[in-house]
Amino acid sequence: MLVRIAVADPLPVFRHGVVQILRDAGFEPETPDDLFAWVRDEQTTVVVLTLQTEADWRTLEGLRRTAAGLVLVALLEQMSVSDSVRALRAGAACVMARDASPSAFRKRLRAVARGESVVPVEVLRELATPTANSSPPGEPSPAERDWLRGLARGVTVGRLAAEAGYSERMMFRLLRDLYTRMGVRNRTDALITAQHHGWL
Repeated sequence: MLVRIAVADPLPVFRHGVVQILRDAGFEPETPDDLFAWVRDEQTTVVVLTLQTEADWRTLEGLRRTAAGLVLVALLEQMSVSDSVRALRAGAACVMARDASPSAFRKRLRAVARGESVVPVEVLRELATPTANSSPPGEPSPAERDWLRGLARGVTVGRLAAEAGYSERMMFRLLRDLYTRMGVRNRTDALITAQHHGWL
């Protein structure tokens, strides 16, 4: 079965780099000017779309409505649980950081071409949590509370990452996202806030 892949990113150099990575993996990607016209074709299609602006998010949702069998891969500027969940709920089958390594990118695109999705475990946990029971904005999820407890005990970010199944770099991003939602600037402030609210 032929898998057609389109790459959409605002930066020509980045777009060219993604196309080259895909070619090295044995795909023949395209960079169509009109994504909506491109996806109307009957062949199996994959669109790799960078999400940076609200217009990009609307494009993601519009593409999902345009072609039922379309497989959408979302590249996120800042990989966070909340943006990953938002992308998946908007129709993406796979999310990854825009600055993913070429080997990680190839691995995930091969999985997508086989009909599989690669989603971080924490994102799956968040998706599986019933929305009625979801935490209020700023309040850490159960897994995030575990991370805070670990940090309070002196566990390193590297060890937290290994236990959660993330790279150390991804764990730093997830913690930064958590601190932002909590309204704090750093780890120390996060731990003080968590202690104050009884999250530890």
